[in-house]
Amino acid sequence: MYSNRISTSARYNMLTEDIKRNEANYNKLTTQLASGKKITKITDDPIASVNIVNTNRQLGQIDTFNKNTEMAMQELSTLDDLMELATGYLNQAWDKAVQANNGTYAQSSLKALKTEIDEIAKTMVDLANTEFNDNFIFGGANTKLTPYEIDDNGNILYHGTKQDNPDYIRQTEVADGVYEVINTTGDKVFGWYNGDDDCSGVMGALKMLSNSIQEVIDAKDAKDADAEKAGYEKMSKTLDMFSSSHNEIVTEQTKFGGVYNRLEMTESTLGTNAENLTSYLSSLQDIDIASAASKWMQAQYSYQASLQVAAQTMNMSLLNYM
Repeated sequence: MYSNRISTSARYNMLTEDIKRNEANYNKLTTQLASGKKITKITDDPIASVNIVNTNRQLGQIDTFNKNTEMAMQELSTLDDLMELATGYLNQAWDKAVQANNGTYAQSSLKALKTEIDEIAKTMVDLANTEFNDNFIFGGANTKLTPYEIDDNGNILYHGTKQDNPDYIRQTEVADGVYEVINTTGDKVFGWYNGDDDCSGVMGALKMLSNSIQEVIDAKDAKDADAEKAGYEKMSKTLDMFSSSHNEIVTEQTKFGGVYNRLEMTESTLGTNAENLTSYLSSLQDIDIASAASKWMQAQYSYQASLQVAAQTMNMSLLNYM
């Protein structure tokens, strides 16, 4: 029979391996406790590490979508406020048009009405040229070009992307592959004026009303009944233009109100998804402090014990018994 004998060298190797194992475990738990993370390198848990990377990527996407959604909602809120203001000024102009069509106003009253109409027109141009985040809201795709100008002839010209151009659309991604249109065009909301035969919307109605009032004033001065009648006929047409413009603005407000509501729901969904993913990420990588501290203490004791045993054992040899 043969008996197994453990040499001094073998005993030394066993003790060294034990020390290394306990030291590695102690260092690992120390790092986890200091960082608060279960996984500090991929080799700790390759599958969990891949899941952590994928979850962080998804959270990054959600953060981007959240920012897009928030910015879109802010712009749409501004857009709605501007159209609300435009509706208010349009109603004022409509009232002035009704008064002017009365037919009983003297020149002085008509001149005062014309001045008010011209001021409303300038205010409308200012509204239509509003910027948000350094972009002109009503410029269509031409966000860096001032949409409206009043030229030397008093025409109200639109320089933005026109509504019949499909490239006017600006949209933002609010979820993976989901886009929302967040803009309209100035010519659709406000119209323009480039002559009585080339005009539209509230801008066209305002300018035509101003011109027709002036025609009536001039006709009264010249005592030209036919010209005065023609001026009033043109003036009456603006009432229908104001009505049509009001309906157009309300339609746009309703449309973008629906977009805003969808964005609110999207924002809520993104928030819920972020919470769920954050919770899942925490389960993958965050440690239980109390449990980790207990394991760390045990690992420390084990490491210290292995060092003590090794120190005592390494001093023993056959010479101790001779």
